[in-house]
This record gives sequence, C-alpha cells and structure tokens, in this order.
Amino acid sequence: MRARSRLLRLALPLLAAVLAAACGRVGKDQEAVINRRLEGEPRALNPLLATSDPENVVLALLSRNLLDYDEKLNLVPGLAASVESDPAHLVYTVKLRPGETWEDGSPVTADDVAYTLQAIVDPKTPALYRKSLFDAMEKAEVVDPLTARVTFSRPSVGQRDAFNLPLLPAKLYRGTDLTSNPRNRRPLANGPFRLADWEPGRLLRLVRNTQYFGERPAAEQVVFRVVPETASAFPSFRSGGLDEMRLTAALKAEVDASGGRQRSLVYDELAYTYIAWNNRLPFFDDARTRRALTMLIDRETIARTLYGGLARPANGPVPPGLWSHDASLPPWPYDPAKAAALLDEAGWRKGPDGLRSRAGKRFAFTLSIGAGSERQRQIVELVQRAYRDAGIEMDVRPMEWGAFTTAVDAGDYEACSLALNLDPNPDLAPNFRSTAVPPEGMNHMFYRDPKADALMDEIATTFDREKARALYAELQRVIHEDEPITFLHFVSVSWGVSDRIHHVETSPLGLFLFWPGGAGWTSGRGTAPL
Repeated sequence: MRARSRLLRLALPLLAAVLAAACGRVGKDQEAVINRRLEGEPRALNPLLATSDPENVVLALLSRNLLDYDEKLNLVPGLAASVESDPAHLVYTVKLRPGETWEDGSPVTADDVAYTLQAIVDPKTPALYRKSLFDAMEKAEVVDPLTARVTFSRPSVGQRDAFNLPLLPAKLYRGTDLTSNPRNRRPLANGPFRLADWEPGRLLRLVRNTQYFGERPAAEQVVFRVVPETASAFPSFRSGGLDEMRLTAALKAEVDASGGRQRSLVYDELAYTYIAWNNRLPFFDDARTRRALTMLIDRETIARTLYGGLARPANGPVPPGLWSHDASLPPWPYDPAKAAALLDEAGWRKGPDGLRSRAGKRFAFTLSIGAGSERQRQIVELVQRAYRDAGIEMDVRPMEWGAFTTAVDAGDYEACSLALNLDPNPDLAPNFRSTAVPPEGMNHMFYRDPKADALMDEIATTFDREKARALYAELQRVIHEDEPITFLHFVSVSWGVSDRIHHVETSPLGLFLFWPGGAGWTSGRGTAPL
C-alpha cells in the first residue's frame, strides 16, 4: 500500500506537467485562430460571381488580385508584378511574379489571366460587377507563361483599376458551366489561406495555404462564423467567441465604457446606404415620386439618433473619400409638405381614406431587406411610419441573406434597402449605366437616362483630372435630379475588435478589402467558444 502511494506521489507531478504542456498547446492553438463574423452566408466563392460583402471578405484571404489596393488606396503588385498600358491606353501587358502557385502546387500562369478575362466578357457569365469594367476588351492573349496581353477597343481612364481582379484556375473551369462548377463551393486558393471546411449556415474554416508564394500569415486558422443577427453576435463578441464585428452606436458606447477585452475602431467608408426603387414599376417611374420618397425621410435625425452622429445624409453616389465627390451638391431636404406636393403632381393623390392612389391603383409596395441588422430594422420602421403618414403603404419583407442578394442582383424586387461599398475607381457605370441592368450588371434598379450615359462615356475617356472632376459634378447633378434610388447616408463605420487581435489597420475600403487587410492580423491570448 505504501509502495503504491509512493508511486502515486511520484506520478502526480509528472501528470501535472503533462496536463500543463497539453493546456499550453491548446492555448497556443487557440491563439493561432482568429474568429471572424459573417453577417450573411456566401452563396458561392467564385470571385467573378461575387457581389456581396460576405463573399468578398472570405475571398480576400483565399485569392490575391492581379493588383491590390493598399490602405491608402494605391495600386500595388499582387499576383502581377506589373500591369502597364501602351501610350494609347489600348493594350495592357500583365506580367506575373515568378513562383506563384495554386494550393495544389501548380503554377499561376498567363493562361489563368486570359481565361478569367475571357470568362468575364462571356455573355453566359453573370459577372455583374466586373463585366462593365471590361466591356471594351477585344482579346486577352498569352504571350508566355508569365505574360498576358489584353487589348481594348477604346481607352478608359479607370482601366488599370479593373485589374484589381482575382483569377480563376483555367484548368478547373475551362469547358464547364462557370455558374455551377463544384469549385464555386471548393475554391482553389492562391492567397495566404485555403478553405478547409464549409458547414452551411454555420461556419467556414480557413487554414494556412502552405503553397502560398508570399509571406506566411501569422494566424494558422481563420474561422468565419455565420451570425446574421447582431443581437446574437454581440454577446459572443463580448465573451470572446468572436474577435470582430460591426458595431451600432449603442454597442460602440458599451464597448468604449467597459474597457479591457475589446476596443472600437471608427473609419469613413467608401460606401453609402440607400433604398432602391425598381424604376420599371409604375410606383417609381417618375422622378418626382422618387424625390418625394426621399424628402419624406428625416435622415438628419436618423444620423443623430441611430448612428450616434457617425453618419450624414448622402447627396448622391460618390462618397466624400473619392476625389470626384461634389461637396457643393446639397442633399434633398426633409420636407414632407414639398414631398406631398410632388406626389400630387405625379398623380398620386389622397382619397377619403387618406391613402394615395393613381388611376385606381393604390400606392402600396413591399420593401425587401436582408435579415439581421437591428439598426436597419429601426430605420425601416421610421421610413414605414413616415410613408404611412403621407398616405403610402409599405410592407417590409425580411429575407435570408443569400435569397435577398439573389433577388437584388436579378432586379426581382419592388424596393430594397442595402449599402453599396465602392472601390477607389469612381466609375459609376457598373451601377448606373443603362446597359448595366441585370443580367449584365449591377444597375438592379433599372435606371436609364441618356444624358447620364453620355456623361459616363465621356468620363471614361477623359484623362485630365480637372476636366473629369467637372464631368463628375455634372453627372452627380443629373442623378441627383432623377433620384433613381434614395441615397440615405454616408457612414463612418464603427467596428469592434478583440484586444487579442493586433496589427489591425483601417482604410476607406474598411478593415478587409485592401492588402494585407485581415491577412496581416496577429493574435494573442486564448479565445472562448462561441
């Protein structure tokens, strides 16, 4: 008995050492994991088909672009060492950096460049955002394994920016239906991480890509957790289950007051929030009606109360962070009386029941929104109340994020509310040119104006910055008068980040959509489970 006790006394310190070492390994493993929030689940991870933030923030870690933007919005080498044009701005030569590989070890080549560009302009490819950026492309040729030549029929001042573009592996996509290729759910990475697991509706787990040609990321894993509801995400963030999330004004105040485990960051985005009106419908086919719908919304009060002062009414589609922004253009004011007069002029008159109708048809429509945002819900409720007071009936339809973005991209809605994040190229054609309507582009509100089209065409070939600035000012005034969508707010974004996450940089593109963005984050201390 004593001998057995002696053996136990000898074994206990050894057992404690083993457990301590194991716990140390677990802690280190946890420290190497960054838990990020997705506000909606990606529909697919094909960079040509991506149109929403949940898709793009995941792809930013899986795929390098030919050219990247840095945090100051400068174009810097990515997969391409250089992208240079001839003096006429018609022929662009893309030179890839040697040694780049896909995650399976095969090289990234000029054939991937040529295939990707040819796929973009293929009429069968719904590359809604990118198609208009390459609509003048005549051909993309392979010069040698590391060099591609791209020829355009006309010059465009923003053409080099369009090469801020991820690639598809030609060997896995050529000859297939790009929209249904199984690799859309199992992408082949050439970025710092690769996709290890995708649990639908729950999470996407990324691990280091051992074949990545660049500097190895500090994190071993990035786990994207799909948490659409802010009310569910914030307790997890506070307990350590999530390392980052977007904050409302109230949540920012709570984080700032608590100190310790989390901090808040604020930055101005190249973005605006808006309500889109389907201009094809009789409710929204008159600019007077659309202006009235904007003037019924008290955007100043919304900015002050729901955004905590971190927003201001938008005056159009160009945010202040872009050189082309026209600060002299005043936003439409909050003026219910003037709005009522405009509705009367457009034929939408009140009946004895206080509701507006025209030619026997009630002014009643449905606003579709992506479920999850508490602030958006509050804004929509205020808008709904204002419209009801003006004699307009607006139902609200919350939708699962994937279904919502599918409907928006197809223009299959009456009205919808969302935000648009822009890149540093101020080209408005992908969203406002009459040829960019679905399925060819992202003009999902079906806005058509010959004068706006002509201005966008002229801007595209105006290389003098001051001349272009004047043209942009004129274009913004045309769109302002037409008000094809209600431009709600330019927003300063508040983001919560765990104190265990370091090297977090902000930019007008946010925290993630520039280089290195989230790929440069490092982590300390362990995390709690979600």
